[in-house]
Amino acid sequence: MNSHFIKKLGFAMLCMLFVNCNLNEDPVACPSPLTGDLLETEGTLVGTWKISAITADTEVDISNDSQDNPSTDIYNQSSDCSKDAFYTFNQNRTYTYNTGTQTDGCTKSTTSGTWQLSQNELLLVVSCGSNVYDVTFNEDDSQFSYTLSLDVQEVNGVLTGARITFTFSKEEEN
Repeated sequence: MNSHFIKKLGFAMLCMLFVNCNLNEDPVACPSPLTGDLLETEGTLVGTWKISAITADTEVDISNDSQDNPSTDIYNQSSDCSKDAFYTFNQNRTYTYNTGTQTDGCTKSTTSGTWQLSQNELLLVVSCGSNVYDVTFNEDDSQFSYTLSLDVQEVNGVLTGARITFTFSKEEEN
């Protein structure tokens, strides 16, 4: 069989899947992109924020250094690629989150969407989903942090549940 025929057959089977779906099911309601002028308090977030710390509430060992040396400092155990992560929040409510884009040999990834900061809740809308982070700013608004409950895979393969705090520092404007 030639590849053109296989592609047509695959497309036909995909179409049949959609035809056989129950059309009475409620479609997924995707959140609308966030729009509108920024509030004065949101202006603090405009700019680029680079990951500067990752800490856990329990010791874990994720470094493949042939030593049993668990620590709550995940950032110092992380590879250069894992440390290459930053948000850019724009005045027009758009944002990007980049990983691996500034370090050679890393898998590059960019996510983009819209954002809103209300009180200490950062709402990020991306594609057909959204995330809300409870953020805390330091005294001079040069860093923000949020904490997530995650399973961390240690170097020995064990999954350890921990509360992980991610801290981002504002980059100086050129």
